[in-house]
Amino acid sequence: MNLTLKEHSLFLTFISFVAILRLTLAPFVGLGVDEAHYVLYALNLDLSYFDHPPLVGWIQYIFTSIFNTHEFGSRIGAIVIGFVTSIFVYKLIYDINKKSKEAFIAVLALHASFLFNALFIMLMPDTLLFLLILPTIFTVIQIEKNNSLGMWIFLGILLGLAGLSKYTAILFIVPILLYFIIKKRYELFYTPKIIPAILIALAIISPVIIWNIQNDWASFSYQSEHVVGENGINWSAFFSSIAAQIGAYNPFLFPLAFYGLYKALRSKNSTLFLTALFGLVLILFFTYASLHKTALPHWSALFYMLFIPIGSYYVFRTSSKAIKYLKFAITFGLLLSALAYAELGFKFIPLPDYQSLHRDIYGWDTIMKKANEQITNADTQAIAVTNWTLASRALYYNRGYNSSVYLIDDRDDQFDIWQKQSPLGKDLVVINTHFFTKNIAKTMQCDEVIPHAEFDILLNSNKVNTIEFVICKNYQGLK
Repeated sequence: MNLTLKEHSLFLTFISFVAILRLTLAPFVGLGVDEAHYVLYALNLDLSYFDHPPLVGWIQYIFTSIFNTHEFGSRIGAIVIGFVTSIFVYKLIYDINKKSKEAFIAVLALHASFLFNALFIMLMPDTLLFLLILPTIFTVIQIEKNNSLGMWIFLGILLGLAGLSKYTAILFIVPILLYFIIKKRYELFYTPKIIPAILIALAIISPVIIWNIQNDWASFSYQSEHVVGENGINWSAFFSSIAAQIGAYNPFLFPLAFYGLYKALRSKNSTLFLTALFGLVLILFFTYASLHKTALPHWSALFYMLFIPIGSYYVFRTSSKAIKYLKFAITFGLLLSALAYAELGFKFIPLPDYQSLHRDIYGWDTIMKKANEQITNADTQAIAVTNWTLASRALYYNRGYNSSVYLIDDRDDQFDIWQKQSPLGKDLVVINTHFFTKNIAKTMQCDEVIPHAEFDILLNSNKVNTIEFVICKNYQGLK
């Protein structure tokens, strides 16, 4: 595929415009819970981390070292990945029959799926896998065609980087094995060329293994509990997970993903068929997980990233009524996404108190500024929060201050590793929010508990959040 050809100009214009729009918006939106958490990875470089492998932090370190750790620098990596991923999706569809219009429609559908407009601006482990899954598929197809050492080595690199991005990348191996079995390419299982691929992949993921050996396999234990942590079927969690996916990926495009999976499984196109095997394994795994515990919508993002475009391609080739439906679904998604971007940038939609779209991303610079105004002696005083979601933003927005921030809870997590000193004996300024409030007197051992200050985070005269500072004198642990 030669992107310099005129037939691709509309596609390139679109994805360039979207990337510029995201770059323009990036510095004006506060970091969310997960975004801030992964920037903290970059600020605390390590071989790996409690909750995820390290690549997201390493990538953040590169970009924030060049562009600084503010919101703009923290988002450039995700925006670049969104741009390149769009090219891969375009190539996937274009290579079917060399129709640029159909490939462009597929990319439009991808960007009309709401959650991708967030994931292509927020650097998360899932975002890294967007960049790796299609090159992995293309590489496996090349191995089937010519079984070259170079392609095996490249596959080892891709799988190693995927493993360095997110633990669920282990699922990538299953569809590759299934594909070779279905194609009856059994010789590919014992070709000597597979050995360097395996060794390279193991070498790349070795930091994760070393870190887990040093930390009693804490990360593996956490992830097994985090993804499927309960015994028995939880139907409420299952239906909540499905509803969240329908809303997150555009209700009108959501069914197209499963139509795309169905058509790809029946396709004689090897690339589409292999993609279908990837999608089938991914969606079965996360469906199983959602039967036990509510699955977050972005967990299954790889499936929808592949099959909303594929489904859109097949719908576009059917009846005129189906094409009208597709155009409506894409237009609806693009308009609503544009409205969301406009709201993030200009903050003009009035919403009731505590119902703001900005409640997770607005006001934390103010909160930490006011919290630090309570600190007169950083040796004997500190700031504290009682939930990890608060901790990620509190630590991120506390950059530049001399005070320490502690997470006070009974949950094992990454913050226990980052907190090198104990909060015991310090006077803590505990931050309570409207959404996360603890009764400090009942949960913490303090010489004295003093409600200290309360203020509202306002936007367009409406309350986004309400913050309460509570002083815990001489903190001595949890009760």
